[in-house]
Amino acid sequence: MENSEFFPTIKAIIFDCDGVLLDSEEIGGRIEVSALKKLGISIEEGEYNKRFSGVTTMDALQTVTKESGVFISDAQINEIEDEITKSLEKEVKVIPHVAETLQAIRLPKAVASNSHFPRLLKLLNSRHLDQYFDDCIFSADMVSRPKPYPDLYQFVAKKMGVLPSECLVIEDSPIGARAAHEAGMKVLGFIGTAQSQKISDKSFFEAGVDIMFNDMLQLPELIQLENRCH
Repeated sequence: MENSEFFPTIKAIIFDCDGVLLDSEEIGGRIEVSALKKLGISIEEGEYNKRFSGVTTMDALQTVTKESGVFISDAQINEIEDEITKSLEKEVKVIPHVAETLQAIRLPKAVASNSHFPRLLKLLNSRHLDQYFDDCIFSADMVSRPKPYPDLYQFVAKKMGVLPSECLVIEDSPIGARAAHEAGMKVLGFIGTAQSQKISDKSFFEAGVDIMFNDMLQLPELIQLENRCH
C-alpha cells in the first residue's frame, strides 16, 4: 500500500516543545515534586516524571493530590506554574542540534505543546527558536482538551491548512505520541534526553510511534525516508 492516495506526502512537521526542542521536562518535574512534598505527598522524582511526561502541570498535580486525598487550589497550582516558568527561564537548554536541524528542514513547521502559551512563547523567544516557525506556535490553552487527546494536533493541522495525514509529529512521550496518532498523523519518537530514555520503547510503539531516534541531526533524513515510503 504505497499508493499516495493512501499515504500522502508529508506537508508539515509538528514539534512538541518540552523534551523535543527544549530539555525542560526534568526541571518542571523537580519543582512539582518539591511542591507536592510541601503538601505532605512524597513521590520519587523519577517515578513522577516517568508517569506524567507530556501531561499538563495542572492535570499531573490534580491527579496526584486526588489520589492522596489532599486538596490543591487553583491559586497553589498557579504559584507552582510561575515557579516553573522562572526556573525554566534561568536553566532550560536547547536540545543539541535543534537550530541547525530546524534550519535544514524546508517544510512548514509548527510547535504543539501542552505548556501554557505565554510560557511557551517566552521560552522559544529567549532561546531564539521562534524564528523557525512563522508564528505557527500552538498550546493546549487553545483547545478544550490537552494531550493525550488529539484536539491540539487536529487544531494545528487545520490552522496550517493541511490534512492530519499530511503531518509528521516529533514527540518525546507516549502520551503526546498517542495524541498525534489518534489525530491521524505519523509520529516519530525522539529519545534524546535523559528523561525520554527512561521510557520503554514498547510504550512508544504502543502509542503509535513509527520510528525512534536520539539525535536531532537524524531528523532531516528521517523526513526524507518517510516521504519516500509514501
